Amino acid sequence: MTETYGVQEIKLTRIYNDSKFNCRGAILPMDVVDLAKDIEANGLQFPIAVQPAVDVDGDLPDGSDFRIVAGHRRYTAFKVLKRITIPAMIKTGYSELKARLVNLSENLKRVDLNILQEARAVKRLRDFGMIQETIASTLGMSRGWVQVRFKLLDLPKDIQEVAAAGVLNQYQIRQISDLKEPARQYEAVRRIKDARLSGEKNIDVGKKPQEDPFKKKRQSKGSVQDMMDHMIKTIGYGLH
Repeated sequence: MTETYGVQEIKLTRIYNDSKFNCRGAILPMDVVDLAKDIEANGLQFPIAVQPAVDVDGDLPDGSDFRIVAGHRRYTAFKVLKRITIPAMIKTGYSELKARLVNLSENLKRVDLNILQEARAVKRLRDFGMIQETIASTLGMSRGWVQVRFKLLDLPKDIQEVAAAGVLNQYQIRQISDLKEPARQYEAVRRIKDARLSGEKNIDVGKKPQEDPFKKKRQSKGSVQDMMDHMIKTIGYGLH
């Protein structure tokens, strides 16, 4: 049975900020400068959520009595501000799966969670035995939304990073995944980048680019010289 206790002021030193648990990964001080300024000016709008060490799978570092479930950025901002304590709600009775679901759901509400972070988070849920349909219904997303994120994780690492940067949309990720061969996948990414630079939208990377039939082929110096030699022999005079 899960229970939530009222908001309490807890020392930062008693709280473990587990970057491997957080679906965003590690939060650096430079990532929360604006948030820290906002908290300094307006105060903390929402307390973080923590769970007691006894509910966490595995041991926490010495001196840590709680692990953050949601609010890793707020916690880091408080450290930037050199605060001693932070308002926190204590969640008890959470299983590891439940805690990860809460962490992911809380972060999905924020627009700055990139697609690779989402993909890694849903993979963790699958590792706990959840199937795609259950993940989708639990998060309030479509099955296709979940499928695209699994497809992304099957692509080469550097293509995953391109997607994380916002260059690829979900439809393009699915198309690139269907190409299978890495060489074709990299070529598709290159075409998408070129199209973005030229302002082209909705490029279909599943099809090979069509060569412009009206584009004049550039002749090499050798072929031009061969043509001139042929003209001289045929016509019978040289060029002066």
